[in-house]
Amino acid sequence: MTSLLTSIKYSPSHMVNNAGVIKYNENPLKGFVEKGQEGRVKRLALVGSAATTLAYLFALAKNAKKGNFKVSDMFKIDFKNMFKVMGLATSAVIGGTVAGILFDKKENRKPKLKEAIHQFLGNIITPITIVGVACNMIEKKNFSKTKELVLSGISAIAGVAVGVTGGNWIASKVNKAIFKDNDERKLSIKDFGIHVDDLLTVAALSSIGDYIRGFISKALPAIFLICGYEAGTKTAVDKHSLHSRKVVENNKN
Repeated sequence: MTSLLTSIKYSPSHMVNNAGVIKYNENPLKGFVEKGQEGRVKRLALVGSAATTLAYLFALAKNAKKGNFKVSDMFKIDFKNMFKVMGLATSAVIGGTVAGILFDKKENRKPKLKEAIHQFLGNIITPITIVGVACNMIEKKNFSKTKELVLSGISAIAGVAVGVTGGNWIASKVNKAIFKDNDERKLSIKDFGIHVDDLLTVAALSSIGDYIRGFISKALPAIFLICGYEAGTKTAVDKHSLHSRKVVENNKN
């Protein structure tokens, strides 16, 4: 375990601004189809994420189904409950992280664990909890359908912005305590918005999802594979490449 605590820098794949948006530093699929080590790890991380996601869906569907079980039942699950959504996203992160650790170099284990913590706290637990609680409170007030939809949309945007930004801040502190080095996600005021998995999560937990429940039950599991893929493909950055990147960034400025 000591090998995981050595001071190895790594480049976060994305920055999180104060609107909760994820801005990627580079195309996360770059090298996915290559025959080398990088491509192999990326493909296995996606496979690992998909495997644990399917296992989770099977468990949920099997537990809820009375009578003959069909594979299609796995993609008809109602994700109105925020704990089901958390479980779905967490299963994807676990699968991607484990696959990445098993099949990548030892020096890349620490970056993957750090990224998994960011995914878990920044993209799953914190934003989903805030949005889930807010939407639940709104529904209990028995507002008109129109007002409920408007309030759900407002609380969703605010909840995700606070949740993702705050969650990543907490994750940075947790990583610093565990791994003894800085791990901060730089905040920016540019590119305000919300990424796709947050949009679907918001829809699933709010009254908005009542109109597209079938679509959400199929799309949300696929979208959350991104979280597992991100964790499983994270790598360490050597000093030379880190210096080169800083030079390029300085030249752009």
